[in-house]
Amino acid sequence: MNKFTYRRWQILLCFISLFVLASSFYFQYVKGLQPCPLCLMQRLCVFLLFMFSFMGIAVQKIKGGKRIACLQFFTAAAGLFFAGRQLWLQSLPADQVPSCMPGLDILVHYFPWQDILRSLFWGTGDCADNSWHWLGLSMAAWSALYFLCLLSASLLIYWCLHKRLSVLQLKS
Repeated sequence: MNKFTYRRWQILLCFISLFVLASSFYFQYVKGLQPCPLCLMQRLCVFLLFMFSFMGIAVQKIKGGKRIACLQFFTAAAGLFFAGRQLWLQSLPADQVPSCMPGLDILVHYFPWQDILRSLFWGTGDCADNSWHWLGLSMAAWSALYFLCLLSASLLIYWCLHKRLSVLQLKS
């Protein structure tokens, strides 16, 4: 993978992440869908993936590109975890769904930080709400597909850069 191809991949990933991030704000502020704690964590992962791909555009060395690909891989894996957790909560029967908690603003003001982290990482009953579908998939399923694609892309980029670096090392 040469620098031009690497830069094109990072530009593509940057635009896809920007589109997903803009879509999440559209659904919140225009359509009125309030994000649950797991949605907020997924949004954080999308923002980080956008930032890492934006940083990847400016990378000049192969080692730096490999580091960016590693950051993208782990961030996409975290996002896939949160999306998978939300899909699991949505698949539970109504009697097994965890209880709903107050909004994040109330959690921050009145609850200990352990409860805030628990709700952010494991979700609440709000996360089991399945109010939006497109082509038969929920928003959490589309999010999981996005994170799976970015996970695969970062793995492919890392592998290509690693292969190129080993060829360059053999030549010198």
